[in-house]
Amino acid sequence: MKAVARVLAVALALTAAIAVPLAQRSRAQESAPPSVARPVAGPLSAAIKQIDGTPCVGANELARLLDGAKYWRADVRKLVIRANGHRITFTADNPIVLLDDRTLRLSSPVRSLGGELQVPIEFIPMLPRDSSESSQGRLVVDANGSRLRLVPPGGYVGSPRITVEPGETRIVMSGEGAATAAVTGRDRAHLRVRLPGVFAGELPDSLDPAALVSSVRRVGTSDAVTFEFAVSPEAIGWRLDTQPGRATLVLARSGAALQPFAPESPAGPRPMRVVVLDPAHGGDDAGVQADGAVEKTLALDLAKRVATELERRGVRAVLTRADDRVLTTAARAEIANRARADVVVSLHFDGFQSPRARGAIVYCPAASFAETPGDAASGLTPWRDVATRHAPQARALAEALATSLENAAQGPARVRERLTQPLLGVNAPGVTLECATLTNAADRARVTTGAGLQALAVAITDGLLAWQRHE
Repeated sequence: MKAVARVLAVALALTAAIAVPLAQRSRAQESAPPSVARPVAGPLSAAIKQIDGTPCVGANELARLLDGAKYWRADVRKLVIRANGHRITFTADNPIVLLDDRTLRLSSPVRSLGGELQVPIEFIPMLPRDSSESSQGRLVVDANGSRLRLVPPGGYVGSPRITVEPGETRIVMSGEGAATAAVTGRDRAHLRVRLPGVFAGELPDSLDPAALVSSVRRVGTSDAVTFEFAVSPEAIGWRLDTQPGRATLVLARSGAALQPFAPESPAGPRPMRVVVLDPAHGGDDAGVQADGAVEKTLALDLAKRVATELERRGVRAVLTRADDRVLTTAARAEIANRARADVVVSLHFDGFQSPRARGAIVYCPAASFAETPGDAASGLTPWRDVATRHAPQARALAEALATSLENAAQGPARVRERLTQPLLGVNAPGVTLECATLTNAADRARVTTGAGLQALAVAITDGLLAWQRHE
C-alpha cells in the first residue's frame, strides 16, 4: 500500500511545472520484424489508466507522444522505443527500465493489458531533458492526473484575472512563457495580447461594470494563447508589464508611459467591391527560397486561390500579375489605382536567418501619418505616400487579417506599422502580408501543400470579409 500511495503522489504532483522532452523521430534503425509500425498521428494527449492502483499510460501512446519508433520482441516480451537519440526498453511484468546505458527501477512493474504494455507514470520525469524540450514541446500530466499531454514550451496559460483600481484596470495573465507576452494588436475594439502556451483556464463569465474592458475572448488555435479585449472609450492608453510567470495589461484613464490605441476608422460596414491582390516578386526576382519553396510561385498560387474565394463570395478580385513576370512598384500601384481598388493586399512570404523565426506579419501604414498628413510647409501628401491617407482603415484591415490567421492556426500573426515599398503610390487601404516564414520548417510544410495553401487563402478571405463587416 505504501508503494501505491507513493506512485499516486508522484502522479498528482506532475503539474504544468514538471516537464519532459518531446522527442523527435530518430533516424537510427533497430533490428525488428517487418510488421512493426511507427506510431500514427493523433490528438497530442493520452489517457492515464489506473492499474491495480498505479497510474499508467499505454506504451503505444507514449511512443506516439514522443514521436518515437517502437520495436517489439515477443520472445522476451520487451518493447524498445527509440526517440530523439535515446533508447528506452520496457519489459512486461518487470519494474526495471533501461534508458540508454542507465538502469532505472520503478516502484511498480510495467504491466501488460490487452496486448499493450502499460508504463507507470512515475517514469515520465525520469526522461532526460535535452534541447528538444525548448524547441519542440514537452510532456506534462494534467493537474487532475487524468491525461498525459504534449504542450509547447510555453506550458499552460491560466485564466485572466481582472481587477479594478481607481483610474485603471489591471488584467493579470499567468503562464510559464508570460515574460515573452506581447501586444499583437492595439485596436481599441480588438486589443490583443499573445502568450506562448496552451490555455488551461476559463474566461470570466461577467465583468465588473467599472472595468475599462467590456469583453474578453480567446482567439487562435495554434501553440499560443491570444486574449482579445474590447476596451472602454474612457481608457486613454495601455501598458504591458511582463515578468517571469506573469504578464499584466494595464488600462488607464490618465497617466504617463502609456501606449496609445490605434486610431479608429468610421463606424459601419465598409465598401469592398474590388480587392486588388498583388503577388510578390516574379520573373527573375524569385524572392525568398528555402528547401525548394519559392516565394514568387507560392505568392501567385495563393493570390489565385484568394481571388477564387472572393469571387465565390461576391467580391471582384484583380491580380497585379497572373503569370511569372517582373513588375515595378509603380506598375503594381497603377494597376490597383486603375481598378479603383477598395482594398489592396500585397502577398509575400518571409525569410530569416534563424530557423526558429516563424509566423505571419501584417504591415500597414503608420496611423500617425493620417493624423498629421503631408509636408509641414505645403500640407500636401507626396503621391508615393498616398497610402498613409487611408492608414486608420489599413490598420483595421491588418488587425482583421491577423485575427483571422490566428483563428485559423496560421499564426503567430503580428501587426507592424510601416509604409512598405509595395504600398508606395497605392491610393486605397492597403497592407503587405508576409503570410508565413519559409525558412521555418513547420511554416514551410504548412504552405507548400495544396490543402495548406487553400486553408491560408480561406483565412485571408475571412479576414477581408470581417474587415468589410467592421467586426
